[in-house]
Parts: sequence; C-alpha cells; structure tokens
Amino acid sequence: MVYEAVLSVNLKESWVGKLSNQLPVTVHILDTIPFGDQGVQDLAEVKLNGTDPSMMDKIIGDFDGVDFVRSSQVDRDRVIIIVGTKGCGGCRSILESGCFLISATTDKHGWVEWKIIINEKAQLQKLVESLKKRGIDSTLIMIQPIDDRESLTPRQERIIKTALERGYYDFPKRIGIRELARIFSISTASVSETLRRGQKKIIEHYFRGKGE
Repeated sequence: MVYEAVLSVNLKESWVGKLSNQLPVTVHILDTIPFGDQGVQDLAEVKLNGTDPSMMDKIIGDFDGVDFVRSSQVDRDRVIIIVGTKGCGGCRSILESGCFLISATTDKHGWVEWKIIINEKAQLQKLVESLKKRGIDSTLIMIQPIDDRESLTPRQERIIKTALERGYYDFPKRIGIRELARIFSISTASVSETLRRGQKKIIEHYFRGKGE
C-alpha cells in the first residue's frame, strides 16, 4: 500500500525557519540538490506579502548555516532565490527514511509542511525519529492511502519527458527548474508542481506494479 502524508516540521535551525519567523513571507521550496560534502542548494519561490526583498536577503545571508544567497525578483510580490547551506538536518532525515518528498511550503505558523509519499508506515516513523534525534519537532497532519489516479496528462508527460531528456534527473543535474520554465514559457512554480504531480503518479504506478 502506498500512502500520502503531510508532516508539519519546525525547521527552526534552517534559513527557511529563520526567514518565516521574522518576516510575513511564504516560502515554497521548488528543488533541492547536494552542495559540498554535507550541504544543499535550495531553489525556492518566496511570496513577499509586501516585504522589502532587501530585508529578506539580509536575514538569510546573516544566518550562520548559509554559505550564499542569490535572489531575483520576478514580479512585484514574488522572488526566486537560490540558497546554499553548509548542512540540512531535515534533508538528511528525508534521505535516511526513504520517503519521497513531493512539496515543502511554509505555513501560517512559520513551520514547513512536507507532503511525502511512503510505501510503508514504518518509513514515516523512521523519518519522525530521525528528525527528533536532530532536535527537529514535527507533527503529523494527515496520512491516507493513495487511491488509483489517472495516467499522466499530456502536459505532465511532455514536461517530464523533456526534463528527462535534458538531464534534470541526472546527478549532477544538467538542467534546472528555471531553464525548464523558460522552455515552456511558464513559471518555475508551475514547472515544479507539474513535475511533482507527475512524479507522484509514476511512483504510485511503480509500487502498484510491484504489488506492494
């Protein structure tokens, strides 16, 4: 059985937590890739909600765990940022648990809501225990079996096929979210959501085929 779960995570020791606790912004993580030995690079879309972008850059840049931050304002209330960090306990917990992270977005309390896919409930327990060992609080919001869904839409298939052919799934990646967005003339958020929804269907199909 494949399950979908939503976990609220207090990433207080991350740049996301620091930013959302100090400013009324909404952060949506679009992609995360390895950076250095233990770090990661986060690509995120930030809804400013009236915040001065320079304040956002300063708060992120002053955080001890951040190696660099680059930002680009795409419209009046939206900024795309790339943040390089020296370490990410939450990311390591995800990798150790074997869960599939589908999306990550800050909530109104400044925590981060993870939407994850698991093929057994033990993986979720392993994730929670791993977070706890790292001093990261979490709360399970929802868990439910995934019903059969329709196959990929033509748009999802087109974008995922292009991403595969252009090296998005290679390590290291040969193309990123922003380049894919330019190819299809849509926002990075739209590309990210399309990829995640499509990947979710592919993962579901894979596990159903294994009879698990």
